[in-house]
Amino acid sequence: MPRKKKVTHYVFNDEEYTAYKWCINNDILISPFAQSETRYWIDIVNKGKQHRSPETYDWKNLYKTIFKFYLYYYEKYNSK
Repeated sequence: MPRKKKVTHYVFNDEEYTAYKWCINNDILISPFAQSETRYWIDIVNKGKQHRSPETYDWKNLYKTIFKFYLYYYEKYNSK
């Protein structure tokens, strides 16, 4: 019987979740876009303008990087 592949999920912290919610509420959307079955670009739509990351990411680092982008935009545009 073949072994099942273990799937790991990225678990975000409270600060990352706050940044995620703020970005969604302020029209900053970040999502993966497949280049192949194992490599992904990151698409960022900031108030209607779309940008794509120049690098590709594997599944292991994809969501960690997405949440880094959420934190970046939160810290850059959030007026406290």
